Amino acid sequence: MTNYFVITAGRTGSAWLADFLSANLKIEAIHEPLGIEDFGTRMPDIRTMRTYNNHGNTRFVQEFWERKFQTIPDGTYAETNHTLCKCGLVENVISNGRADFTTLIILKRNIVKQCVSYLVRNDFGNITLAWQWYLHPSYSRKIINADAFSQFGPLGMPLWYCYEMATRQEYYRQKYADQIKMVDVSLDEAVHEEGAKAFLTDLGIDGACVMPPKKNANKAQPSQELVQQVTTIVEKITFDPAKVAGDAIKAGFAFEP
Repeated sequence: MTNYFVITAGRTGSAWLADFLSANLKIEAIHEPLGIEDFGTRMPDIRTMRTYNNHGNTRFVQEFWERKFQTIPDGTYAETNHTLCKCGLVENVISNGRADFTTLIILKRNIVKQCVSYLVRNDFGNITLAWQWYLHPSYSRKIINADAFSQFGPLGMPLWYCYEMATRQEYYRQKYADQIKMVDVSLDEAVHEEGAKAFLTDLGIDGACVMPPKKNANKAQPSQELVQQVTTIVEKITFDPAKVAGDAIKAGFAFEP
């Protein structure tokens, strides 16, 4: 029995990763279960997301995970749903005795491409999108203060989200890597055959590497001006997510209530 889940932000290639794992594990990997009956059972709903990020891993959140784990079949299972890591994935995999057969994939993407994707899609233009799919700076349990990003206007929230998620990746690594297997991969490398083969090796998967086509890419292409604007800002930001996460843990930050 083997389970694969991701710790990642949205728009980092999680849909492509589901296709990649499907082809190379020879299973039907799940990206996001979106049936009406899935929300609150297989897919976290807005209440679950907001509860975890305001109050932590409460009994309400734990009950969602108990229901979800009951739906996961025996054998090899992979789900690249990026919302899961934002509502207690790691804590509940461990507390439910599933760590021994679970691998967490820490999926990253070039931060400029990530931010541009959010801006083109206006992903932070409506608070319900942030509640269901991303994160919101009003949450009480967050590691990065969003105030410093307000100077960047519409880019501020996407930038904050990218750095918050990069820090959460390091938070989970530093706090739980001794209890559960974690594998790093960059989308920018994995979409090329050499990087994909290295990723499969890290996962311990043998055999030929099958490369699926791009998935869920933006239909509207960003202007070069926008790309350059974001690039200029990102290049001026000095940020060490590992240090920030470590400092937060030392200061007592946790998602446990």
